[in-house]
Amino acid sequence: MQFENVTCPHCGILCDDLSIDVNGSVLKPVNALDKHCMKAYEDASFEESTLFTPIVDGKKTSLDDAIKKASELLNSSKQTLVSGLIADVQSCREAVALTDKLQGVIDHANGSGMIANVAVMQRHGKVKTTLAEARNRADNVIIFGSEVLNRFPRFLDRILSPKKTLGNNSTINKTITIIDSQIATSPIEFNQKNIQYLKLNALSLDSIIQNLQRVVHDNPDPSELHDDDTKALISIYQTMLSSNYTTMVWNTGLFDNDIAEQTVQALTMMIRAIMKTHRCVGLPLGGSKGEITASQVATWQTGVPLPISFSTGAPIHDPLLYNGMSMLENKEADCLVWVATYSPDDTPPKTDIPTIVIGHPKMKIDNDSAVFIPVGVPGIDTRGLACRTDSVATLPLQKIRSVDLPTAQDVLIKITGML
Repeated sequence: MQFENVTCPHCGILCDDLSIDVNGSVLKPVNALDKHCMKAYEDASFEESTLFTPIVDGKKTSLDDAIKKASELLNSSKQTLVSGLIADVQSCREAVALTDKLQGVIDHANGSGMIANVAVMQRHGKVKTTLAEARNRADNVIIFGSEVLNRFPRFLDRILSPKKTLGNNSTINKTITIIDSQIATSPIEFNQKNIQYLKLNALSLDSIIQNLQRVVHDNPDPSELHDDDTKALISIYQTMLSSNYTTMVWNTGLFDNDIAEQTVQALTMMIRAIMKTHRCVGLPLGGSKGEITASQVATWQTGVPLPISFSTGAPIHDPLLYNGMSMLENKEADCLVWVATYSPDDTPPKTDIPTIVIGHPKMKIDNDSAVFIPVGVPGIDTRGLACRTDSVATLPLQKIRSVDLPTAQDVLIKITGML
């Protein structure tokens, strides 16, 4: 059977135009899409005779016994960390409810990478745009890192170079500049005349952005003597000043984690400076691991962003105290609940504390002390909702296959009910 207009939750763009052929338990995208899209559906395919069974202490067991064991571990825990959160809206909502009841801590698997954007937003605010604005109104786009196009494989054809837009000739044929550092390993060859690829001598995207901010601030004379990088950045700045609507695109995961916050702040301050005279906005891309969905749900439910502690009975946000990965490294949690439903590759971090995994049915767990409960994949085996990278749209996920697996939402509700 073939399903049309299927939403793909496997990157933050959430393309909703896929055609998926379902033959038993085997899934195959009909149209020739990017290899990342193909892999996500191949990973979810399995032999018809395959049985997915919950595992406790390395042994197969029933769903009821696995849920009972999970509740016993949580009842004896004094500081539970609920993490992963690579899941749909419904599952994230129940994960927040579980953490609240446990008076534990909740954070996303990529919590460290999310801190930079949240921190800058709290201190300075941001001027961000949406995918629709970038598609229909932007006439000049600057992408920091060609790897962005690998992580969001259909961003170029769906948003920047679509066959139809609501704009004019200048927005249809946008000026697109892709900037890489010297150590970039994934340069892409482009055949479109409106795409310019620049590989600068700087050793990191962070340095390039800091240097561009300096050019915007100093506005150096192009006729004076400059090094090659500065000449290129001056040219980019001149293009911004001659354009009607510039959009800067980045993915925080490509920045040096130690200085990512300063880099995002440099982008924010640079956009603010240009906005005094010319239209210029940012479009940070993310959400390929459900970060945007988890962040939105946490904010809707509690009023504060991730990470959150419920230890006092009220939600408290502190990105340093409650960073999930740091808590595991510092042995500040005595039980881990890991929710990851989209990919078998999103396994929990290695730890010696009891671990409860609610995960993709093909996930391999190498921790014999873990409780593993396989669940259906949202957008394939279960209906659900997911939030797009620009945080302005929540898209429906279809159920396109029938398998005998519970939803992560149902498992979390049952565990919470036994506490």
